[in-house]
Amino acid sequence: MTRSSPRAVDVPPRVRIERTGAVAVVTLDDERRRNVLGAELRTRLRAVLAELAVDPAVGAVVLTGAGGCFSGGGDLASMPPAGPAESAARMAEVAGLVLELASLEKPVVAAVTGPAAGVAVGLVCCCDVVVAGESARFLFPFTRLGLAPDGGLVHSLTQRTGAARARRILLEAAPVDAATALETGLADHVVPDREVLDAAVARAGELAGRAPLAVAAVKRGIREASGSLEDALAFEREHQPALFGTSDFLEGKQSFFDRRVPSFSGC
Repeated sequence: MTRSSPRAVDVPPRVRIERTGAVAVVTLDDERRRNVLGAELRTRLRAVLAELAVDPAVGAVVLTGAGGCFSGGGDLASMPPAGPAESAARMAEVAGLVLELASLEKPVVAAVTGPAAGVAVGLVCCCDVVVAGESARFLFPFTRLGLAPDGGLVHSLTQRTGAARARRILLEAAPVDAATALETGLADHVVPDREVLDAAVARAGELAGRAPLAVAAVKRGIREASGSLEDALAFEREHQPALFGTSDFLEGKQSFFDRRVPSFSGC
């Protein structure tokens, strides 16, 4: 979370999209305010994610922030909301954004340099792969502010680090550096800052080559059916028969026997 201040020039927050082959690089761009996730940026990001979800030319997404900062998280200057109704509306907006990202049926790679704070770490934890720069710092200020974790962190951080580590991280509210993030599972790769975006795009490009329907099934299964062995087996019984009948499975099988790279069509 960050304390925002009036901007000398009224430049509205932007969410930039750049294409690199089948990879869409999505950049939070409100650099003057450290890319805080205020209402306008949340709305813009949610719209971009909805657009990419149905774009057949996009096979994977990289999420990053401008100016060497992933995101300062929530905007403390706009808190607390005016009353219960506004509080409920704010949390509904945050939930909608997190669900939009978590339910994207394409691989998402987070490219993190500098701070990622509060709700922004919730977005990072929703990503399938996290590439962190050596300057990355993950900030969990909630218990120092008198607030509960938001952005789905009680769930998503626990999935990444395990319950005991997530509990300690959230209660202690101490910054987590890149090396510790790698050790605990919060980050998957740590590279020099100058290599973060290239490494994230490369990893996203690899994942974009996987069978789209299978990728969607993996993501949906982990999100919806990872609570117990029984849930996982029920999910498999429901989804695997349909995948057996796809062109992608036939292509994957044939490419395996041909010892070549498969060319998937998503059907």
